[in-house]
Amino acid sequence: MKHTKWLLAFALAFTVLFGGLIPASAQAATPGYQVEINKKTNKLYLYQDGQVTKTYPVATGRTKDLTPEGTFTMVVKIVAPGWKGIPGGVPENPLGKRWLGFSVKGDSGRVYGVHGTNHPESIGTNASSGCVRMGEENLLELYKLIPEGTPIWIHSGKSTNKWLGDSSYAVQPTKGQLKVKGTNVNIRTGPSTGSFTIEQVNNGTVLEFTGYVKDWYQVRLQTGKIGFINNSFVTKLEEQEPTSDFTNASGKIVATENVVNVRSAPSLNASVVQKVSKGTSMTLTGISNEWYRIKTSSGATAYVHKTVAKQD
Repeated sequence: MKHTKWLLAFALAFTVLFGGLIPASAQAATPGYQVEINKKTNKLYLYQDGQVTKTYPVATGRTKDLTPEGTFTMVVKIVAPGWKGIPGGVPENPLGKRWLGFSVKGDSGRVYGVHGTNHPESIGTNASSGCVRMGEENLLELYKLIPEGTPIWIHSGKSTNKWLGDSSYAVQPTKGQLKVKGTNVNIRTGPSTGSFTIEQVNNGTVLEFTGYVKDWYQVRLQTGKIGFINNSFVTKLEEQEPTSDFTNASGKIVATENVVNVRSAPSLNASVVQKVSKGTSMTLTGISNEWYRIKTSSGATAYVHKTVAKQD
């Protein structure tokens, strides 16, 4: 019980400390980026398009229970995080120059994170109070590469150069329009209330969305910036039915090729909103001579050609 109370106090301290810090500039989440952290080997693997492109030594929790295991979403990036009254960026600060906060059980991303250290000799060992430490040079490189919305899979098993986390914690690419309901609704840098506000919008504003993760839409603003808005503050605008002749249908279809393109319209020239692997099951809503119409996990309408899928 004493240990639990200390950990709760530690978490609350993080939550307060990061309240007013400077956010990173918003950038689009890249579905191709995934992070794996192995607590047993103290290595961080960066994946892009399913391939390991970088491997970094890290430090994780002193005991097995301190660093959480599972899949999480990186929701907030902070330059020069402060710590218990110690300004960010000074040598005495144990968090180093950057903070990549990931949400655990719906928290704000201010409790657990990947950060720097003023004890570089600890890298490669089990030394932290729960966060993931990196060497400063490696951290600065990772910080530039991965955007908010990147999934982080943490485990203590065997690494096989294959990302085995839960893909629902990543931004799923999809397209459409949203109408805002509410006044002074926050557009944030990441998919969390702990992320920074980059703009506020009002009732009736129409936004273009480019992705979806959990309860958050990824949106593109008129300024070109990418941000996130909670789904409780928007209504999705239904797209008009394409001119192709579809008959309503129900059930499932299954991808039959190794990589199957899910498209925004029933045309081979239409943009690809998602790629799925062989065996993936999708919800069927309509059929034409050449196409299946489906509903994606985010509720959007999309299309799969009949040559690369079959009814289940």
